[in-house]
Amino acid sequence: MNVFSNSIADLRGTEHVEIDSKQNQVMYGDILFTTSSETPEEVGMSSVWLGHIKNIYLNSFCFGYRILEKQNFDSYYMAYLLRAENFRKRMTVLAQGISRYNISKKQVMNTFVNFPTMEEQRKIGKALFLIDKTITLHEEKQRQLEQLKKALLQKMFADKTGYPALRFKGFTEKWEQRKFSDIYKKSSEKNDLSFSKDKVISVANNKWGTAPKNSTDKYMRTYYVYRIGDIAFEGNKSKKFKFGRFVENTLANGIVSHVFDIYRPTQKEHDLWFWKYYIHNENIMRDILRKSTTKATMMTNLVNKDLLKQKLNIPSIEEQEKIGNYLSKLDHLITLHQHKIDNLKRLKRALLQKMFV
Repeated sequence: MNVFSNSIADLRGTEHVEIDSKQNQVMYGDILFTTSSETPEEVGMSSVWLGHIKNIYLNSFCFGYRILEKQNFDSYYMAYLLRAENFRKRMTVLAQGISRYNISKKQVMNTFVNFPTMEEQRKIGKALFLIDKTITLHEEKQRQLEQLKKALLQKMFADKTGYPALRFKGFTEKWEQRKFSDIYKKSSEKNDLSFSKDKVISVANNKWGTAPKNSTDKYMRTYYVYRIGDIAFEGNKSKKFKFGRFVENTLANGIVSHVFDIYRPTQKEHDLWFWKYYIHNENIMRDILRKSTTKATMMTNLVNKDLLKQKLNIPSIEEQEKIGNYLSKLDHLITLHQHKIDNLKRLKRALLQKMFV
């Protein structure tokens, strides 16, 4: 069916196809197209407006068409059809330009699209809409959990007074002030080839990484051993971490590049999950790292003797366990929602490829 030429005129009941030529006001069910963009992937991007908000207008880089009699077309089906991969490829091919890409209304109007029966349109549109709705629900839940985590990271750790703003029931004592050297010691344990190339850990995201291609045994011996509970200093500056950051290894025993400074816990009573969040907390570590790093162009370098004399406020091992356990469970819930979002998005992409001709 040629939706955007002869057949659309029948649905409108008029030859004047453009949306409200004086004001370009958008209404529910209107079909919208991007006429101009800096990239060919965006030009011709199309959608169906499914909102009921008043005073919405098209800008100068869009044009739109209105179907006046909708008994032959389901708006939700149309919305997903226009974003399906095969339709987007056809729009991209029509894009013309060098520094800026454009697509003509006539080209769009002369594009053929196949439609099933109204009943099948509704089923397809509803199925895809429900997937989108479920994705949105998981994204909102994840956003709420991340906001909760952010608030807890600010309130569950002691400030300069030695007392946190928020605590678990039964904990009232002041956190003990300890030197960094009482908690960690610098580790220079080198790889004696007990760890192979597939045991390289990426410090930035605490996941398995890779060694450079053609790495020799001699080069692999330059790697530091990075055991569970060890912390590695990453000196890259960012908006979130002004003086670099520490990342704790919660993955497995492995190795990291010799460019990292590695510190190992010195005490037996040391909760892994508490220190994962504590040592990575910018509110706590910013001043400590400010006093124990030197500036470089894009990163900071750690000064060991200055770091070891810095002081931290530390709770009892029982409170460490409570805090660490709660925050790790919260992270687990956030990750579960992300996995569900990723799986649903993959399902949606597959359906958009297979449900449209």
